[in-house]
Amino acid sequence: MMRIAALLLCLLASKPPSELQALGRLEHPAIREASGIVKSRRYPDIFWVHNDSGNAPALFAVKRDGTLVREFRVAMPNIDWEDIAIDAEGHLYLGEIGNNGTKLPMRAIYRLDEPDPNQPATAPLKITASTYYKFEEGRRFDAEGLFIDHGRAFVVAKYRDGRTAEIFSLPLDPPAPLLKPAVPQRVGNLPDFREPATGADLSRDGKFLAVCSYDVTRVYERSDQDLWNLVSTVRYPAHGVEAICWEGSDLILASEDRRVSRIPEATWRQRGNPEPKKDQSSKPPRAKQDS
Repeated sequence: MMRIAALLLCLLASKPPSELQALGRLEHPAIREASGIVKSRRYPDIFWVHNDSGNAPALFAVKRDGTLVREFRVAMPNIDWEDIAIDAEGHLYLGEIGNNGTKLPMRAIYRLDEPDPNQPATAPLKITASTYYKFEEGRRFDAEGLFIDHGRAFVVAKYRDGRTAEIFSLPLDPPAPLLKPAVPQRVGNLPDFREPATGADLSRDGKFLAVCSYDVTRVYERSDQDLWNLVSTVRYPAHGVEAICWEGSDLILASEDRRVSRIPEATWRQRGNPEPKKDQSSKPPRAKQDS
C-alpha cells in the first residue's frame, strides 16, 4: 500500500504544470460571453472586455482577475462584435467583424475614445470614427481577431475547414465611409494556424502577434525581413477560449465559460518551434498607407 502511495506521489510530482494559469472569472452577470479583451495603455491594471452578439452594446473595465471596475454603454448596436483593439493615441476599436455563415455583405470597425474607468459614465460612449468594408464577390469571410498596426486595422479570418488563417488589412485614416466601403486587402497568412482563429493581439512594441483558438495559442515574431515567423505553439484543454491580449510579455485569455487565464512568457517561449521551415513565414500585416 505504501509503495502504491509513493508511486502516486511521484506521478503527481512529475506531472507537468498546466499551460494556462487560472487568474479568476468574469463573474459580472452582464458579461455573458466574453468575445474580446485588450489591456489599457493609459490606466494601470485595467482590461477592456465586451460580449459577443446577442448582448447589449457595452464595454466592461475589469481587473486581471475578472473583477468588474465599471460598465459603459456604447452608442452602437452589437450585431456581432468579435474583438477589441487599442492604439497608442488613447483609442479603442470595436471589431464588428463576425460573419457567421458569411451571410453579411458588409462589416465594420468602430473607433471610440478610451473612457476613464475611475469615473462613472454620464452617457453612452460615442463612436468617433467608423471604417466599413465589403467583400469581393464570393470572398466573404468570418473573423474574430482584430489588431492595429501602423495606422491600419487588421482582421484575422476564421476558417472552419482546415485552411490556414489569413490576415486582411483595412484603412483607418481616413476611415472608409458607409457609402464607399473598403475592400479587405489580403496581406498574408498565419503559418500552421488551421484551427478557427478566435482572437488576436499585437504586442505593444509590434514585435509579436498572438492568435488563439479554442484549444491552442500561437505566437508569431516579426522578422527583420518583414516576415511573420511562427515561434511558439501552446496547447491546452478546450474550454472555449474566445479572446487574447498581451500583458507585457505574458498572454491573458478570456473564455466563453467566464474563465480568465494566463500564459506566462516563460511558458510560450518554452513551447517554441525549434527550426521554422522556410515557408513558415508570411508577409506581416504592414501595408502601404492610403493616399
